[in-house]
Amino acid sequence: MSMSAVPEPEAAPDAAAAGATADGEGHRRLAVGLIGTGRIARTGHLPAYAAADVPVAAICGRTSAGAERLAAQWSGPGRPRLYTSAVELAADPAVELIDVATRPTGRLELIRALLPAGKPLLVQKPLAYTLAEAELIVAEAEGAGVPLAVNHNLRWSPPQRLLTQWLDDGLLGDLVHLAHVHHFSEDLTAWYTDHPGYLFLDHGLHYLDMVRWYARRPVLEVTARAAFTPGQRARCPLSYTIMLKFDGPLVASLTLHNATCSQGAWASNLWVNGTRGDAHLTYDSAGLMLPDHEPAVVQPPGEWVPDGIAGAYTAFVDALARGTRPPHEGRDHLRSLALAEAAWESSRHDGAWMPVPAVTGSSVAAATLASADAAHVPAISSAVGTTPKGRL
Repeated sequence: MSMSAVPEPEAAPDAAAAGATADGEGHRRLAVGLIGTGRIARTGHLPAYAAADVPVAAICGRTSAGAERLAAQWSGPGRPRLYTSAVELAADPAVELIDVATRPTGRLELIRALLPAGKPLLVQKPLAYTLAEAELIVAEAEGAGVPLAVNHNLRWSPPQRLLTQWLDDGLLGDLVHLAHVHHFSEDLTAWYTDHPGYLFLDHGLHYLDMVRWYARRPVLEVTARAAFTPGQRARCPLSYTIMLKFDGPLVASLTLHNATCSQGAWASNLWVNGTRGDAHLTYDSAGLMLPDHEPAVVQPPGEWVPDGIAGAYTAFVDALARGTRPPHEGRDHLRSLALAEAAWESSRHDGAWMPVPAVTGSSVAAATLASADAAHVPAISSAVGTTPKGRL
């Protein structure tokens, strides 16, 4: 059969339409107050909001100079007001949603200070470096009635959006195997690589959350091995291999090598195999293989950063407008962080199998991916099978 027989996703909205739902119902973009002026705010959050035409009403930095430098890069609508006090930013009547892009350390105190303003919080992952502290944050936000979502932006990277749509459409059937291999390099001295659990609790949290997002079922146990590279500068391990245990036939593994010798070795490969079909994702492509169909590969427009960050914002705003829980709500994040913490603990005990702590309460993503339907995950590809890739 021809490639045209493979089901095609809908046409993608352009970046300026990021504030509208996929069904065409427009929701007003909420003006953002951005707290944090570091690398991710500079390279991810600000470009995402500018491209999506999201107003940034205010920016808060630890110093006025830092806030001024970031504001000078703003190319979107309006001119942000500048603060060195997060509480003062939260009190600004022009700020409708607060984006917390600070380091995980000190998050509990920061969010406690923001809660009295009553404004929705979109917080960078992880919420905290320990599950216990993150649970406190989520519980206090829930107690205050303040919506809180966590910026699990990989869920909304362009290839991931396609895979989400294919799974929601049932094209792969029941998942039986998932394997992720990621090569990158962060062998450097920085505040994040100084944390001994960085590979699991921060960088690797993207991929553990991704497995949960697609598995649609809880992880029961985890085993992990981690290693330091001889002569490395980072204070955390730079390689891990993880295996996950589910209730059922699904087998899942993850490998991250974060110390390649050159950028030429940077690569990301995700295989997802089901009872009806197979999918293969890279940094910039998504392939779908179905019985009696020719393999189809598409390279959707956009990049993980900043497009994934815009997607996390849009999903949150859509949920607020609909009065529903966002798929990346704080309590769902706790399940990913519990998995990451258990994996890190296993790596420090010679790969012993560790139970993943149960997180009580509601969970949007744990139910089905359909709960994050087209309203949260707009299709982003033009047509499956039109762009062959040589390096799948």
